[in-house]
Amino acid sequence: MIIATAGHVDHGKTLLVHALTGIETDRLEEEKERGLTIDLGFAYIDDELGGRLGFVDVPGHIKFINNMLAGVGAIDFALLVIAADDGPMPQTVEHLAILNQLGISNGAIALTKIDRVEPERIKQVKTEILALLSGTSLADIEIFPLSSVTREGVEDLKTVLCLTAAEMDTQSTHGFFRLAIDRCFSVKGSGLVVTGSVFSGIVHEGDQLYLMPMGESVRVRGIHTQNQQAAIANAGDRCAINLAAHNLAREDISRGNWLTSNSHHQATNRFDVSIQNLGNTIRHWTPVHVHTAANHITGRIATLENTSITPGERGLVQIVTAEAINLCTGDTVILRDQGADRTIAGGKVLDPYSPKRGRAKPERIEYLRALNGAKPDDALNVMLEHARLGLTLNQAMNSLNLRPEELENQLKLLPVTVLGETVIISTQLDRLNETLLSDLDTWHKENPQAKGLSSNQVASFLPRGCPFASLIIDGLVAKEELFMDGNTLARPGYSARLSDHTQQVWQNVEPILLKDLTKPPVLHELAKQLSLEPKQLEKSLKECLQSGLLIRPVPNRYFTPQGMALLHGMLKEAAKDGDFTVKEYRDVSGIGRNLCIEILEYFDRQGITQRLGDKRKILKQGA
Repeated sequence: MIIATAGHVDHGKTLLVHALTGIETDRLEEEKERGLTIDLGFAYIDDELGGRLGFVDVPGHIKFINNMLAGVGAIDFALLVIAADDGPMPQTVEHLAILNQLGISNGAIALTKIDRVEPERIKQVKTEILALLSGTSLADIEIFPLSSVTREGVEDLKTVLCLTAAEMDTQSTHGFFRLAIDRCFSVKGSGLVVTGSVFSGIVHEGDQLYLMPMGESVRVRGIHTQNQQAAIANAGDRCAINLAAHNLAREDISRGNWLTSNSHHQATNRFDVSIQNLGNTIRHWTPVHVHTAANHITGRIATLENTSITPGERGLVQIVTAEAINLCTGDTVILRDQGADRTIAGGKVLDPYSPKRGRAKPERIEYLRALNGAKPDDALNVMLEHARLGLTLNQAMNSLNLRPEELENQLKLLPVTVLGETVIISTQLDRLNETLLSDLDTWHKENPQAKGLSSNQVASFLPRGCPFASLIIDGLVAKEELFMDGNTLARPGYSARLSDHTQQVWQNVEPILLKDLTKPPVLHELAKQLSLEPKQLEKSLKECLQSGLLIRPVPNRYFTPQGMALLHGMLKEAAKDGDFTVKEYRDVSGIGRNLCIEILEYFDRQGITQRLGDKRKILKQGA
């Protein structure tokens, strides 16, 4: 069980840990000289029931609150230390507020220095403490009057800690392994070592992990949990990991970095949080210090529901940070004011990847409220129900910290369809299909002379940025709700209709083009043969193009689809040795050099051929 001290400066936290463990946690020379805890200290003992207790001794001075926050991000038990002579003090109140925002409910009050006061004072301070705890997550915890000097009451507290550790449930190992780094140092003969609290998952010696947000790959050379060598580490452990990595130095790692088994986890600088205001009115774009796990960065609060959040009120906000950090849904965020003088709010991350635009749209607020009210196991369903275009599998895994097999198991229980790397609620997909087909039907009615549309044009009937548009189209073609003719899509049974005038022109044009499929006359020659003005003829031929009767690979000539198929097929004959020149294609096709070049350039644009210097190679075989 991991226990963190909390409380005002000089209330005896470090002395109490020493009384419980026999270990001095102040390791810095400055701490020893000043008698003041500055950074995190650690102590571990085997308890009397066969378990192991780990203590994180945090600083109580207001100047080092960021270090305190780094130490209490993932603990099992809070030991709030209050001196009997002083009673609750400013940092007592702030530390309690932080523990409350972190949702820590297991804990105890160590009422220290009782050897300095009269019994009446102890009763008075107990009353003050009960009033202070009322309404918090630690409201029902026990108060232990004690003295670290005389040791009165110390063994009673130690016994309760041992019993609590024995009763505590084993931490879950679900999710990717995540360790919040709070220290990094070098050990002679071993190399780099990082320490921190394991927030989720499990790690084994020899595993590959990733240092975030840099994405640097590292290997686990060795593991210590609760200051003992171990083969594995689980969620809830205090852990030290010996890292092996190429070109990674101690100065490359800092407090606030993460170790994770998720190689695809993305850092973010915009995330949505449901916060509770602990102080004065919070206004839109208030500058703040942001603490999450061992991270400490600056940022701003963008209020989403109103322009401000009054004291004691809860509200939805987007936090915009100065630098990107790694977060998951459910992580706790503590916000302190611009001067880092006091804690002003705290809450849980709802969406670690919130948008830059449209953050306060009604549908976005509705989504965040649904997430805020959802149980952890229902979060994926809520996310999918509000994702009109679905979620990528990486989005779901990164946001909810789900391993692939865990995500797959959850998706099996939901009415969803997986399209490539995207998962979408099946009813949402049905609506997208219906919208596309309805819009295409309308387009056919408005453009009766056109044969159909290209795949890109049909995809434009779907919402902008739809990542699986091509898969939707392929699915509709497979179900015969769309018909594909070459590169053109249409509804089954639809056929283009030419206007009466164009129909008469086509009856005269078609026989001329069929005389020589690969060498049609240029536009002016064709117009002369038909005794028509070139512009007038071009207008009618454009309608024939739209209906699919003609293809215009070069500016001044029109080919029938049969003619283009012949020219396409001749590519293979020209490329006997794998590639071919213009001359070799000209000799096979029998068309002039200039037209030959134009036709080949058309095939290049269509992705049928690729030019490589003076030669070309075939990318797509002709039908």
